[in-house]
Amino acid sequence: MKNAFWNADKIVSLSAILISLATMGIYLYQTHLIKKQQFASVMPYLMTSLSAYNNNHFLVEVYNNGLGPAFVEKVNVKYEGKSYQDCDLPTFFGRYNKKDTINNMTWSNIISGQLIPSGNVIKTVEINNNRKEAQKLQKYFWTDKPVELEITYSSIYGEKWIVKGSFAKPQKLDD
Repeated sequence: MKNAFWNADKIVSLSAILISLATMGIYLYQTHLIKKQQFASVMPYLMTSLSAYNNNHFLVEVYNNGLGPAFVEKVNVKYEGKSYQDCDLPTFFGRYNKKDTINNMTWSNIISGQLIPSGNVIKTVEINNNRKEAQKLQKYFWTDKPVELEITYSSIYGEKWIVKGSFAKPQKLDD
């Protein structure tokens, strides 16, 4: 009688190899999910918003709605087709804006190297209780070609994003 190629020993051995490969695949997938969860658990999410009240108040804020801190890498302002490098809104309105002098403005700078913790809000420029100055500042943001604040930032894991303009959603950058 001939020996059969597929005997019980070979079938058990092949089954053990297939189960081991499937188990390894499951472990790799679980590791991938854990890594994604880890990155998402510290993801910063910067946004810029505009607020106006009774035409006497105008405010531009940058806030971190993410779960982790945002490490600011670059801050630029774009206006009328020109890009102002290493420039935030207070710097733009104080140094480069030659059209209007905006008075009674309070501000907070955003600079490269700055850390914006999760849940933190930065009032970048604000006019309070001054209709004329608030309307002057508003016209730069509520137009066809508004002033755009552009912030490039990263997470603690080095993932990078950029947010451009008011109410814009951050875009992930390739490393």
